[in-house]
Amino acid sequence: VGRRLDDASPYVDGRLGDGTRLHAVLAPLSAPGTCLSLRVPSSRAFSLDDWLANGSISAEVAGLLRGLLASRAAFLISGGTGSGKTTLLASLLGLVPADQRLLVVEDARELVPDHPHCVRLEGRPPNGEGVGAVTLTDLVRQALRMRPDRLVLGEVRGAELCDLLTALNTGHEGGCGTVHANSAVDVPARLEALAALGGLSREACHAQV
Repeated sequence: VGRRLDDASPYVDGRLGDGTRLHAVLAPLSAPGTCLSLRVPSSRAFSLDDWLANGSISAEVAGLLRGLLASRAAFLISGGTGSGKTTLLASLLGLVPADQRLLVVEDARELVPDHPHCVRLEGRPPNGEGVGAVTLTDLVRQALRMRPDRLVLGEVRGAELCDLLTALNTGHEGGCGTVHANSAVDVPARLEALAALGGLSREACHAQV
């Protein structure tokens, strides 16, 4: 997948051709030997009706989510690792009208919305010489020049939050993404920490949010 894995770079994270996420750590960093982890994507997409049918959400919540999309409000889906944030976001993006273009920015491609008009931008680590990295901050800035109807940040994990907040406060309606947090109550503190990585003060972060 064009990534380096050797003594000088003993761990790697990549995406295989079928969408499977591969993570590897070489011994002796890992014990008792080299460790390979594979994260296989779901073979099917879930619609909001599927969530409703299997009891994951109520009819009232489904109505709220549909209204959220229709109003073009900005939103974040929070939760812990493996809690279904990306799956729910993909379901919601499937409700976006087909004449709106989604521009999805991700560190590694995981979000697969059932939508006919989706453009993807994916980050890239530095090469063997330590150059050529493309960060999510870079991609969010490029995305804003591509006239998206909705900017989607697969996972907010660093300084790119500052550019996302700027976009959402300057006319880019309907933007969304996911963020790791133990609970909804913890989201403000999590956003403060991520904004600090981009040089945004606590007060400025709250004003933008």
